[in-house]
Formats: sequence, structure tokens, C-alpha cells
Amino acid sequence: MIHRLKLLIPGSARLRLRVMGIRTRDLLNGTRFKLVKNSTEIRAKGTQYPERIIIKQPINVSKWAENKKHNLRLAISTFEDLPIEPGQIFSFWHHVKNPTEKAGYKIGINIIQGRLDFDWGGGLCQLSGLLYHLALAAGLGIIERHPHSVDLYTEETRYSPLGADSTTAYGYKDLRIKNTLDNPVCFRVKIEENSLIGTLCAAIPLKEHELTFEKRMRGELEEVETLRRNDSGEYERVVLQTYKIADHGQQI
Repeated sequence: MIHRLKLLIPGSARLRLRVMGIRTRDLLNGTRFKLVKNSTEIRAKGTQYPERIIIKQPINVSKWAENKKHNLRLAISTFEDLPIEPGQIFSFWHHVKNPTEKAGYKIGINIIQGRLDFDWGGGLCQLSGLLYHLALAAGLGIIERHPHSVDLYTEETRYSPLGADSTTAYGYKDLRIKNTLDNPVCFRVKIEENSLIGTLCAAIPLKEHELTFEKRMRGELEEVETLRRNDSGEYERVVLQTYKIADHGQQI
């Protein structure tokens, strides 16, 4: 019955209700006051931070690659060099906002319901995954992150290790990272030819934690355990996730 009622509500209205619900929840639980504030003055401070941790990923070549690069540049411009103070929370969608045609985004490739498909703002999941990977390497706190449900790539075509991904969907799935360090940090991302280069910047040197992504087969599922090496040299589990295997190498 509830599902039928939801179908009667236009998708745009459902999305607005979802966003309102998230904002209300953040206000009631105090998260709203911990979210990183954004302004030109604040970001000027971050431009002075040297690069500390660097991760480089390929941008797969396709006829949609230029649209993807456009979308990436637009999203990067909303938060690049923005200092995240100790205790503050970075929310991907709080800064990027809804990636619509009106907001200047182009059609690109996204994973939708387990398949490669087209949507406005296509390709932003590579950006959110890169930020997640950087946060893992720095030992930052992960408040919210959603892996893809399906592994559509082969080892030759994937742009990041399986388990280092972070899918996002405005109003539904966010990436939220908490600065658990004692000093401010910021993200800096650039595009060079067919590469996406992400850096975590800080005024002082950062410890880069060694990461491993251990993959095991569980029937028709891939199980990936993300491990991070702590200060004592031991590996600790960060998260365990499973992926369905479907249409490896599917191209659009």
C-alpha cells in the first residue's frame, strides 16, 4: 500500500521530501552544525596546504569521456581546497548539490540498478570513490559510504580497486567523511589527459596508511574485505562488502 502511494507522488516531489528529511535529521542530531562551511575566504586558506597523499586513477576512454570530464570539473569546483577542520564532516552532496542539466551537468554513464546507463552528471561516482580512497589512506572517519551493488568491471577496465568505490545518488546515497585528525585537511583534484589525480592536502605531513582489498568468491558473489594497517603494524578491518557479478566488461 505504501509503495503504491509512493508511485503516485512525482519523482521530483519525492526527491524534495527526501532532501528535506535529511536536512531535518541533520538538524535534530546536531550533524548540521558539524558540516563543512563553504566560502571563497575559507577556501583561500586551503590553497596554501601542500599535497600530502596522492592517488591517481585512469579515466576510461570512450565517446562519453569528455562529458564525464566536464561533470568532474564542475563537481570538483564546488569543494576543492575547502579546509575540513578537526571534528568537521564533509558531505559530498552538501557541496556538489543535485547534478542536473539546469546546474550545468551533461549526460554521462552511471551504474543504475546494476547496469551501465545514461544520466545527468554521469561519472561522479569515480570522484566520490577517489575521495573515499584518500580518506581511507589518511585514516579519516567514514560516516556514510555506499559501495556499488554490482561489479561490472574486469581487472583491466576498473579504475580503482574493488572495495575502494563509493556510489552516490543525490537525496539517497551520500559520502560523508569526518576529520578525525588533529589538523585541518582539504581535497584537491585535477584532470590530466585521461587521468584523475586526487590529493589530500594539509599544513603538516600526514601518515599514509597502507590499504589492502582482499577479494574472495562466495558463490556468485564477490566478497571484499578492506583492511588498513594501524600504527602498531597490524591490519584492521575497515569494512566488509559484497558485490554481485554481472556483465563484466559491459560497454556503452
